[in-house]
Amino acid sequence: MRALLFNIQEGFTNSIQSPSHKRSLSPWEGENAEINADIEPDQLAQHVLQDLVSRASYSHIKSLMLPLLYFMDNKNLWVPNNFPIHCMSLIMHSIQMQSAYLAIAQLLAHLDEHKDQSARLRCSIVEVVSTAVSIATTECIGPTILEVFGSLLKYLKLSIETCNTPDVPVDTVKEEEVFQDAIVQSVGTFSDSLQTYQKIEICTFLLGKLPTNMNTEQECQYERMLLQCIMKITTSLNNKGNDKSIGLPTLFPLSLIGPLQRLSISDSPKTRTMIQLIFHSILDRRGNHDRVVPTVTLGELHEENIFIGPQKKQDMLFLKRQGPEIYFHLYESLLRVDNDLDNYTCAYRTAVLWCLEVPVDEVLVELIHMAFGLQDEACSSSRGNVNILHAIVAAFLVFASRYSRNEALYQHINTVVRKRQNEKAQLLPTLAFSQLDKDSEMEGDPGEDVASFMFDASVVAECLNQQGMNVDRLSDPYHYKRLALPRTPESVKSLRISMVDARVSDVQIHLQEEITFDTLKQALQHRQQQHALVGGGSKERLFSQESYDESVARNTEKSSHIHALKQQIFGSFKGGDVSPSESMHSLIDLDNLNNLSIELPDMYVY
Repeated sequence: MRALLFNIQEGFTNSIQSPSHKRSLSPWEGENAEINADIEPDQLAQHVLQDLVSRASYSHIKSLMLPLLYFMDNKNLWVPNNFPIHCMSLIMHSIQMQSAYLAIAQLLAHLDEHKDQSARLRCSIVEVVSTAVSIATTECIGPTILEVFGSLLKYLKLSIETCNTPDVPVDTVKEEEVFQDAIVQSVGTFSDSLQTYQKIEICTFLLGKLPTNMNTEQECQYERMLLQCIMKITTSLNNKGNDKSIGLPTLFPLSLIGPLQRLSISDSPKTRTMIQLIFHSILDRRGNHDRVVPTVTLGELHEENIFIGPQKKQDMLFLKRQGPEIYFHLYESLLRVDNDLDNYTCAYRTAVLWCLEVPVDEVLVELIHMAFGLQDEACSSSRGNVNILHAIVAAFLVFASRYSRNEALYQHINTVVRKRQNEKAQLLPTLAFSQLDKDSEMEGDPGEDVASFMFDASVVAECLNQQGMNVDRLSDPYHYKRLALPRTPESVKSLRISMVDARVSDVQIHLQEEITFDTLKQALQHRQQQHALVGGGSKERLFSQESYDESVARNTEKSSHIHALKQQIFGSFKGGDVSPSESMHSLIDLDNLNNLSIELPDMYVY
C-alpha cells in the first residue's frame, strides 16, 4: 500500500501543496506526522485511501484508479478477487457522487485491456465491476447505465464466439461459461437499485441487441444469454419494497411488449418458455406464480388461495387496446406442435395472471373465448398434442369457474371433468402431462365420439350471462383480426403481397393510343369555336352579356362533350362504351375473390 499511496500522491501534488489542504490533513496523512501505535498498518492504509478518494476532484479520478488497477495486475491480485472487491468498496463508498461513474468507466476500460486473458481473470474483474455498480446505483450513475450494459454485452458476445471456435479445449469452454454466468449475475446486480422505468428501458435496449437471423448455434446461444439478462432485470421489478401500483402501460410499452410477443411464437421451444417467464416476472405483482398450477380439483366451490389485483382504469384501457394481440399470441404459442411441458405450463400461467392482474369481466370472457378456440382446434386436428390442449382448456375453465364464483358454471365444468375422469382420463392434466414426456406416441387417443366430453360454449355463455357479463363473442368461432400497428423499417422490407391463381396473363387487354392527332385537332377546333363565341372578349364580358338560358345551354354542351371524350377513352380498353365500374369488373372477378391469396405481414402499415 506504501507504493500505491506514493503513486497516487503524484497525481495530487498540486492540490496537496496548497495551504488550505495542509491545514485539513488528518494526523496520519502528513509527511512527518507521528503514527499512532494503536492503528494497524492495514487500517492506516484504508484511512489514507478513503481520505484521498473523498478529496479527489473530477480530474484526478483517473490518476487515482490507474495505480490501483496496475498494482492489482503486477501483484496478481485479481484471482481470487477478495482484495480488489474490498478496495473498490472503499473507493465507491468514499468517492464523490458526481465522479462515481468515472471509476466504473476505468474498470470497464481495464477489463477491455484484459479481453484476451483467461476467462477466470475476466470473471473476477466483472465481479469487481458488479460490486462497484451496485454501490454506485444507490446514488446516481445516469451517464453510464447503457455504457455499462453495452460493454458487458460486448464481452458476452466475445465469450460466446470463443466457445464456438473449432477445436477449443473443454476446460476453456467451462471457464467461458462461468464468465458468461458472471456477466448475467452482474446485470441482475446492477438492475436491483435502478428505477422501474430504467429497468424497462434496459430491457428494451437488450431486446434490440437480439440477433435477427438464428442460423447458427452461436446466435441461438447469444439470444438465450440476452433473455437470461432480461429475466434477471424483470425479476427485480416485483421485489419487496418496489412500487406495486405501477400501471401496465408503464410496464409494457409498445417497444417492449411487441418484441416479446413476436418471440413468444418463435421456432425455439426454449425461447418461448423464457419469454413466458419474463411475462410472469413482470405481471406477477401479487406473488401468485407458484399458486397457479394447471390442474383440476373437484369438490365444493370455494375461494382460491390467490390474490387479485385492484381494478385500474389505465390497466383496463391497456388491455382494451393490446388485449387482442396478447390473446392471439397465447393462442398461437399453445398450438405449437413442438411444445414441451414447460411451454404449456408457462402459457397457462400467463393467461391466468392476466385475469388476476386485470380483474374485469371482459378479460375473463376473452380468455374463455380463446379456450374454446383451442378446444375447437384440438377437435378438428389430428396431431399428437390434442390431449394436452384439452387438458389445458379443462384446467383454465375450472379456474374461471372458481375465479368468477359462478355456481352454475362450476357445476357444468364439474360434470364434464367427472365424466372425463371415468372414461377419458387422457383429456385431463394429470395423465396428459405424464404422456407428453414419453418418447412414444401418446396413448389413449380421444377417438371420434368426443362431443359428449367437451365443454359446451352455449352453456358457459348462459351461465356467464346470468352473472351480468357480455358474452356475445362466445357464440362466434374464435377468430383474430390483427390490429393495424406501426412497423419498423426493417419489417416493412419483408412486406410481400402475392397474387396467386390470378392468371393475369389470361386477361387480354388491347391498349390503344389515348391521345391521337385527331383528338388534339378536335380539341383545338372546339377551343376556336369557344373563342369565336366570346368574340375575342374577356370571360367577364361574356358572363355579363349572355343570359341565364344561354349560359346553361353552353355549359350543357361543354359537359356533354367532356362526357363523350370520357366514354371514348374508356371504350379504348374493350372497343366499346363502358363505364369505369364495368371496366374494373372486367379485370377482377369480384365473385371469385378466393382466387386472390394475399400474404400479409405480422402488422399492417399505416
